[in-house]
Amino acid sequence: MLDGSSRLSRDWTTRRVPFVAAILLAVILRAIFILAVPVTPDSDGAWYLLRAQEMAAGMGYQERGHPTAFWPVGYPALLAGALMLTGPTLTGPLIANLMASAAITTLIGAMARGLGATRQAAVLSMLLYAVYPAHIVYTGVLAAETTSTAVLMAGVAALILGRGRAGMAVVAGLLLGLATLMRPQSMFVCMALIPTMWLSLRAFGWRRALATMLLAVAGMAVVVTPWTMRNQQQLGAPVLVSTNGGIALQAGANDLATGGYFQVEKSPLWAQTGLSFDQRIERQVEMDARLKRMAIDWIVQHPAEWAMLGVRKVVLLWAKDTDAFWSLHASYPDRSGLWRVAQAGNQLVYLSILGLSAIGFAPSIAALWRRRLDQSAMTVALAVPVLTTALAFVFTGQTRYHYPAMPFLMIGAGLGLVWLVQRSRSRGISSTKLQGRWRLSS
Repeated sequence: MLDGSSRLSRDWTTRRVPFVAAILLAVILRAIFILAVPVTPDSDGAWYLLRAQEMAAGMGYQERGHPTAFWPVGYPALLAGALMLTGPTLTGPLIANLMASAAITTLIGAMARGLGATRQAAVLSMLLYAVYPAHIVYTGVLAAETTSTAVLMAGVAALILGRGRAGMAVVAGLLLGLATLMRPQSMFVCMALIPTMWLSLRAFGWRRALATMLLAVAGMAVVVTPWTMRNQQQLGAPVLVSTNGGIALQAGANDLATGGYFQVEKSPLWAQTGLSFDQRIERQVEMDARLKRMAIDWIVQHPAEWAMLGVRKVVLLWAKDTDAFWSLHASYPDRSGLWRVAQAGNQLVYLSILGLSAIGFAPSIAALWRRRLDQSAMTVALAVPVLTTALAFVFTGQTRYHYPAMPFLMIGAGLGLVWLVQRSRSRGISSTKLQGRWRLSS
């Protein structure tokens, strides 16, 4: 017969209560922040909102009267849909962020369990994400990170939980296609994730991996191709998603680059494009091509410098996690001291997550190295963080670019936290036994 505390413990570890509680906690904390600290859209957020308002008014995706694809259309389109449903306020976009946060928290738990984590580790991963300060702040900001990450994670979860089933592979492709229209980097996820699944999972041979890849890519094409055709029609070129790839590449491949945020258009390098800055919208396809050419030429001529710069980009990518707080400084400059304290606290949490994640993923990495596929499944969760790192090496190491990787690292952090607790308990038991033996001997 179980007593009350034992029954409660059993319920907490075997039923859905902890999972639901973690999701609710994530939503409640973010809703409180949104209501208590409303953020005024600025910079990228203001641009997204203006494009969304124009789209909602039937003006299409344009800027200053010219059709555009400079920034991906997915997030402005999502905002436009939210504005059409809830009216010309920030209510709809912020509700979308809350829903995306709930989805991310849910998918962390689903993927953790799907890759073999215990319920305890899965719930801890979800709770760590629920209370993660930087991502709480991001929920109140009009930035694509929260919603695009939710869609990307849904696609990744479909691949992981589907284990090569045809229907799930197609669904994953459709979701990753949507994520690509929000963040073009998402188009590379299949190339990172599916080979990792082939290496790490039992009963996921190369034939299943190849079939999964083809089906997922086909699903992505179904979503992305119509937008590419629109670009061909309106911009005169088959732009896959956006025309800012040249700027992104050039920002991390020139003599003045620092590895982090770099505005090519405000540097002496802009003159080499041969374009006036005022022409950047109507001649964006030409601008994109010229900047790509400049960047590639520099990389070819300076391979060693580019490689060293790539290392610096990776360091900058993972060194800190404070970009979310920029919007707070902009909206409430009189509270800058408070935000700096919050940034410092978040940085400590962030570094702890990285440390716990390293501990949590270490056993599965070691198992993969030894080809023990019955113990290496968890390395699949590292595919997105590794891809994020590789993209930073090539492009730029801006801190906010590791946002999509953090939910996956939460899975490792949950595993690491469980390991530390178990180790602490085992040490406590060993210490008690030693004390008992000492008393007997004395």
